[in-house]
Amino acid sequence: MKRLRLLLGISALFAVAVLGLACVRYGMRRAADKEQKPERPRYTPVAGLEDAKLRLAAPSPGNRRLLLDARALGRLRESAQKKTPAFGYLVARADEVTNKQVKSGYQGFEWADAVASASLAWHATGDARYADAAVGYVRALLDDRYVVGDGKGGRDVVTYDSGYGIRTFAAYSALGYDWLRGAPGMDEALRGRILERLGEWLAWYEEKGYLRDRPTANYYWGYLTAASFAGLAASGESPAADRWLKLARDELSNNVLPAFREELKGGGWPEGAQYGAYTTAEIALVAEAFRTGAGIDVTSKLPWLEQTVTEHVHALLPDEGTVYDGGTWTEHPARPSALPLAAASIALETVNPTRAAEARWMVRNALPPLRREQAWIGLLADRPGGAERNPREGAAASLHVPGMGLTFVRSDWSKNALWASFQAGPRLAEDHQDNDQGHFVLARGADLLLVDGGGPEGSATINHNTILVDDGGRHLTYPPNQGVWGARRVKTTRFADDGEVAVATGDIGEAYAPSCARDNCDDRSVERLIRTFVVVRPATLVIQDAVVLERPEFSVTFAAHLTTEPRVNGSVTSAVVGKSRVDVRTLVPGDAKPVVLREPTPSGKGPHRLNQPWGPMWRLEVPSPSGNRERELLHFITAGAAESAPVAAELLRGKGLHGGAARVEGRRIVVLFAEDGSTEHSVSLGGAADVATVVNLSPGKRYRVDLDPGPCSLRLRESKDGRDLQATTGGFLRIDASRCVSK
Repeated sequence: MKRLRLLLGISALFAVAVLGLACVRYGMRRAADKEQKPERPRYTPVAGLEDAKLRLAAPSPGNRRLLLDARALGRLRESAQKKTPAFGYLVARADEVTNKQVKSGYQGFEWADAVASASLAWHATGDARYADAAVGYVRALLDDRYVVGDGKGGRDVVTYDSGYGIRTFAAYSALGYDWLRGAPGMDEALRGRILERLGEWLAWYEEKGYLRDRPTANYYWGYLTAASFAGLAASGESPAADRWLKLARDELSNNVLPAFREELKGGGWPEGAQYGAYTTAEIALVAEAFRTGAGIDVTSKLPWLEQTVTEHVHALLPDEGTVYDGGTWTEHPARPSALPLAAASIALETVNPTRAAEARWMVRNALPPLRREQAWIGLLADRPGGAERNPREGAAASLHVPGMGLTFVRSDWSKNALWASFQAGPRLAEDHQDNDQGHFVLARGADLLLVDGGGPEGSATINHNTILVDDGGRHLTYPPNQGVWGARRVKTTRFADDGEVAVATGDIGEAYAPSCARDNCDDRSVERLIRTFVVVRPATLVIQDAVVLERPEFSVTFAAHLTTEPRVNGSVTSAVVGKSRVDVRTLVPGDAKPVVLREPTPSGKGPHRLNQPWGPMWRLEVPSPSGNRERELLHFITAGAAESAPVAAELLRGKGLHGGAARVEGRRIVVLFAEDGSTEHSVSLGGAADVATVVNLSPGKRYRVDLDPGPCSLRLRESKDGRDLQATTGGFLRIDASRCVSK
């Protein structure tokens, strides 16, 4: 935990938003090493980065390659002339590091930021004292480790923490090499010294660096950023730099671009937004540097970058003070950062001006400004009078991110809206991706109702809102938690949103595969687990779990986490959080006996077992009675004002259809689930329904709907008549049952 204290001492926002926990990284890495990492996937290369496309600008004091083309320099001076807020933040930061020497911070981040900030202040103002300071910090990156002049760095400085520091010591030495051309003190001796160090650092990482071939790892992006900046900055002046540039281009073509195209559709970062914030900035800056330095358009071949802008819009909770917290987080509730969207706007401006304008709107209107660390990126992104577009206007109130299998749904775009997330996707990262398949979160405005309970080392399933399975150690490696070996086969099989109802279905059974799955064994305690996530706007969430076990005696438990102690009244669990309340009603099993546990509870050690809450936390558990291999759990969850009464819900059961009904905010809501293998689907609705939805139908198929308004009985039959209702891609129908006789 010593590294945790060091991190938090750097800067609250920066440490939380981008650096993460070294201790977590070590612990998770040890576990990953034991679990035998999969072989590097083989991709089809993406064309467009070959030698014929390379147009390197001639290096000279007036011609820089990394990000600072003529247009960028002109905008810097415009921001300086107009004294924009972004310019003010940058100058304040540059003055801080110029007026006194700062310590290196965690893995050199303070010095790296000092180089970029002081260099950019020099370009914006022409004040040579900033250039002098930047050159001094470049020298520190080359030879020192903790304090300027300590001589404790040098050749081996990037080897600590498996090479994490290559993203600071190497990348920003290369940035200084380029940005400080013509600066006093940036003489040939220093330039040669930079190239020597870059050669040592990059050679070590190429051979021994952690996750050096995994484009979905933040470690990899520290390495590729360093190689890209070094190659672009010095190619044509150094044979070694020519090789670094080729290495970077080959990685982009053969590894990065196809991996992002095939595995990260829809944007987002599998290690979570904390690690994703800084990594997204690195990705965007590398893409832009290839445009300014080599004339190669990487951004248009990387649709992930514009998709990530949209993903960030939906991942920000209604109160705008909290962000979706998948993956490793140092601080909870998770706080948003403007860093990724500011960087994305820079790269996207010449490729997708509309998405760049949306990113700028978010940075200006919905996210905290980059006031200190990374203020230089805020200034590079600054566009006085530049186009901005509110991405929420006319946008759907939901988003499915297919690569990560992540779904966001909200009732509307107001600051008091209901907001929910659902995770059902493959394991894409060796580190920092939680074992949380099936996990959901529920919030109302600023009130976090059902939360991700895991602290910085709480990646185990027991810290999340999903299903816990205990087979007594028969097959599961970490009972009652998920493993990592079959998780690449987890997926969201269906998603649709018709504006009033949104449905996502996750096939998550393989998340519980045992360790022998890596050797293709057939042993499975969980033979099938389908979780269906249904949001009925404005205030209802329905979760159905259908489980098939190898043996009937295994235990299956629904789990959800709250930050205030809930009360259990029969099958209903209720809690008040801030100005809101949440009611979780168990409809199936009918004799459910919910249990509330104060965390942490006894658990094993290590990232796959440890129950580690991030604050005061209570875990709601609803056990499924043993005795059958096939189990179901069905929960109606409603959110409302703190002073409102608990919502009553009732179970509806017919032939091939069952579900529940509840009166929420004056409207009767019915959600029904079609049963697999049933040839008849009929049920009594028990009265009129303002919203009646049938889920688990075949996507795209048509159904004849017969509704007898007297007893309010519903019958569904498959149909080929084009006039009949067609199930959405999410496999659901919304039926008009308002003409029924009210109960």
